[in-house]
Amino acid sequence: MPRLALKMMLMLMLAIAGLGGCSAEDPVDADLDEIDAEAAAEVAPAPEPVTPAPPPWTDTEVEVKRGSTIAEILQEQGLKYSEVLALVEASKDVHNLEKIRAGEVLTVRTDNATGSFSGLLYPLDRHGEERMLVLQGADGGFTAAKVARDVVRVPVPLAGSITTSLWDTAIGMGLGWDTVADLASIFEWEIDFNSQVREGDAFRLIVEEVRDASTGEVLRHDRVLAAEFKAASGGSFVGYRYEGSDGRVGYFNAEGMSSKKMFLKSPLKFSRISSGFGKRFHPVLKKWRSHNGVDYAAPSGTPIRAIGRGTVNFAGTKGGYGKHVRMRHNKTYQSSYSHLSRIAVRNGAVVEQGQVIGYVGSTGLATGPHLHFEFYVNGAYTNFLRQKFPRTEPINESERPAFEAMRDDLAPRLAAIPLPGRDTTVAAKGDDDASDGPSDADAGPWTEPREGR
Repeated sequence: MPRLALKMMLMLMLAIAGLGGCSAEDPVDADLDEIDAEAAAEVAPAPEPVTPAPPPWTDTEVEVKRGSTIAEILQEQGLKYSEVLALVEASKDVHNLEKIRAGEVLTVRTDNATGSFSGLLYPLDRHGEERMLVLQGADGGFTAAKVARDVVRVPVPLAGSITTSLWDTAIGMGLGWDTVADLASIFEWEIDFNSQVREGDAFRLIVEEVRDASTGEVLRHDRVLAAEFKAASGGSFVGYRYEGSDGRVGYFNAEGMSSKKMFLKSPLKFSRISSGFGKRFHPVLKKWRSHNGVDYAAPSGTPIRAIGRGTVNFAGTKGGYGKHVRMRHNKTYQSSYSHLSRIAVRNGAVVEQGQVIGYVGSTGLATGPHLHFEFYVNGAYTNFLRQKFPRTEPINESERPAFEAMRDDLAPRLAAIPLPGRDTTVAAKGDDDASDGPSDADAGPWTEPREGR
């Protein structure tokens, strides 16, 4: 029973019993006073939230135009030339403002009381998460320091349908090149993005948006938490990001098998196949001959990755191959990389999968920049594009409960993201166990998915 109702009932009983004249020392009256205090506390309204006072300054963004100098920009903001020199000098330990570039955005801070310049914010990275803050003191002097922007990470759904390439589609959706590379790396053991992607292939993902904690401004995309790539032909690949107790990060399918295989599908992340394995008319020698590898056309200087862990058993110049690297992966498999512009490894070096071993060029018998890649099985030339390799180890059994809890949270969210022109189901616990997706009540903090084409 509420205390206020209890007090009223007691008072009524006392009145009926003729005890209204009890002394202040009467224990019953004391109890009533205590109940009265407690009841007052119970019904007291909650204090109004305090709205923080606005800052005593105003920030204005100024884009650096081609040919502009820091002196011109700050003089337009009311600083004298001598003050600009002092500000630039005070900033040199953090960043040299004489080296500003067109397209950069500076934030000029103005004092609300006086309307005069009071500070400058300059981005120290391309996303503006770390900035240099230069403040003008009461004595007219300047101080500079690095400041980190307060950010929050929000998981958001995205989906796209490929028309030309994964790269073009994802970049067109607003993803940064580093996020596109991360997305491709989830499936690079299953899909050769240079030869196997077709128009109509689609993908969906849950990716973290990094936002300014106070304004909500989206600064960049960060970790890909889960993703699915669905080929127009019907094949589907899913990967979930999991960080183990030892801090190692990997992507796994719904059964907990690593997305990694013994070899990458391609030594280049993004390029195109200009010549396949088999007979062809040689463009330099002008005659038909066997083409014992695969040619990947790419701009000169494009990084070349080792398809698997191994030992370099040749790194140098070799006749028509030009600058050439050959690797032994084990007793069965070897690979080689030719026409390089520059070699990045030494003979005898142990190289990890994905490590850069050189850069695309046109040395040797080549008409233009490309990578000539060869793959050998028991010493014999083999068409690498037709090879299939087993997955590497599954997730550690001690990590499986935590992985499955993470997967069970992400799988229905991923399945709920509509694929352009497709159905919206994805296997949550196996190829035959598709999720119907979360209900509105289970969706949590979520935004509508954005699509790209």
